[in-house]
Amino acid sequence: MKSTINKLPTDLINKIAAGEVVQRPSSVVKELIENSVDAGSTRIKLFIKDNGKTLIEISDNGVGMNEKDLDMCFLKHTTSKINKSSDLFSLSTKGFRGEAMSSISSISKILISSSVDNNGVRNVLNIENGKIIKKTQESGLKGTRISVASLFYNVPARRKFLKSDNVELRHIISEFTRQSLCHPEVSFTLKHNNKDVFVLNESNLKERILRLFSKNIDKKLVPINEQTDIASISGYVFKPEFLNKTRSMQFFFVNDRYVKNSYLNHSIFTAYDGLINPENKPSYILFLKIPSETIDVNVHPNKTEIKFENESSLYAILRSAVRHALGKFNISPNIDFSNDINISSPVLSEIPNKPLVDFSSDYNPFLNSKKNEVFKVDENISNHEEIINSSIQMFNDQEITDSFTYSNFSFLNKFIITKTKSELLIVDIKRAYQRVLYERVLKEMNNKKNVSQTLLFPVVLNLDTSEFKVLKTLRETLQHLGFIFDKFSNNQIEISAIHPVFNHDDIGAFFNEMIENEILEYKKHSSSINDYLAKLICKSESINLKHLSNDKEQVLLLNQLFACKDPKFTPYMKKTFISIENNDILKRFNK
Repeated sequence: MKSTINKLPTDLINKIAAGEVVQRPSSVVKELIENSVDAGSTRIKLFIKDNGKTLIEISDNGVGMNEKDLDMCFLKHTTSKINKSSDLFSLSTKGFRGEAMSSISSISKILISSSVDNNGVRNVLNIENGKIIKKTQESGLKGTRISVASLFYNVPARRKFLKSDNVELRHIISEFTRQSLCHPEVSFTLKHNNKDVFVLNESNLKERILRLFSKNIDKKLVPINEQTDIASISGYVFKPEFLNKTRSMQFFFVNDRYVKNSYLNHSIFTAYDGLINPENKPSYILFLKIPSETIDVNVHPNKTEIKFENESSLYAILRSAVRHALGKFNISPNIDFSNDINISSPVLSEIPNKPLVDFSSDYNPFLNSKKNEVFKVDENISNHEEIINSSIQMFNDQEITDSFTYSNFSFLNKFIITKTKSELLIVDIKRAYQRVLYERVLKEMNNKKNVSQTLLFPVVLNLDTSEFKVLKTLRETLQHLGFIFDKFSNNQIEISAIHPVFNHDDIGAFFNEMIENEILEYKKHSSSINDYLAKLICKSESINLKHLSNDKEQVLLLNQLFACKDPKFTPYMKKTFISIENNDILKRFNK
């Protein structure tokens, strides 16, 4: 009998393995820069064409490779970083798995040249589909140059799932930023389509931060420098008054390796307790030096996840270091660091990843019987149009008064309790406003109706190259919404007018939200850019809801809600209100 289990060919195995290591162009950038750093380079130049889809090229002045090493560097599980299993727990290099170059070569066309001395001759290899197809020599000095062309050319399914050009460029810039932050002693250059994006000379950490982001953040930075037996901590945190509503300025480096760790991030958040609003995100650029034998970086191929031997102790140390640094600047009460380290840190169960009890925000104890499930969406309804039509018909059938009066009751500053002739309604204020705002903004954009509020003091925002591209694409649409902005300098825009629904102080947060939500990917979520932008605006944390605590404004909101095309749901299909029939209330009181 013929076996149905087959051994996969080597080239297919390599393509499958490449999926873990190379997810997008920025993955290639990460691996190439890390190799250059491990080679002891003091000058690294990165050239990108068409957002990395056409070409990613890196050149450095590192130690280089001789002819024999050059032949081996693209073979699977070949590395100069480790020799035995115990080396995994004493790593001093970025790479060690021996997978990256093999994976990259299996899904791209590569040209590599390298030399170990300055005799003027470099060995050159051409590689396609993981195989050497040509060997030559060229003139050149000590160092290495690697060109990765036509990424995913032989895996069209992977190439199809790459995101928009702007999104991919943003990921490349983010990776470049992380790597250059980690090594301010190295000069870095990034060019995209022959235009300079960053030219960073050798410097110290603070100068590198100001060069990457903006000189304007100088006064926002609070230095940290603490030494303990478990770890040393250095870097900068941001003053509370300069925090963001996004995580774009959160950088953790452990032994010069960028990592993500929600547990340690929480320790920093608790250090700001009482200094920031819960919706704000602490900004920081922190470096932890920890004995390599107490961590395990061999958790995931991208090496951004690390296991710590003393995680709970690190939690307490990190929190204390941040509080101590803030205290030195009279931002919080000064804390004796040597004493604070011994404070018992919360065990992991105190900040679990998942709640112990699941809670549905839509649950209401009054809605036990099927009779009262007025707003439960029929599982057979397959599209939003049917939901909208059924919603309109339901309200036509109900005897709702022409307008709501002052016989409404505000509950917890989150709900409005009101009534129709046959029901009691509990309306979620925020969700109701989202529905009203969504339909109003969408109408304004579709009708190209400018509703603008000129700012007495313009708002200046710092943006990188990819963010400029996003706003340039959206400029006309945003103008129809009342947003007027112009380029102020090389890395700044000046916003002179905004839509009246926004606060002056929060407009920067909204622009950051647009970019963080990768708005140019709207086709995956909405039928049009107007629809997606209206949805984003209506749920923005920057929207001012304070005026809705006023009775008259709440009455107006109710009337506007039930004039909407679909008052039952927010644009994200969450209920705006629940209902309890009069008869059901009477039954519960045995009347």
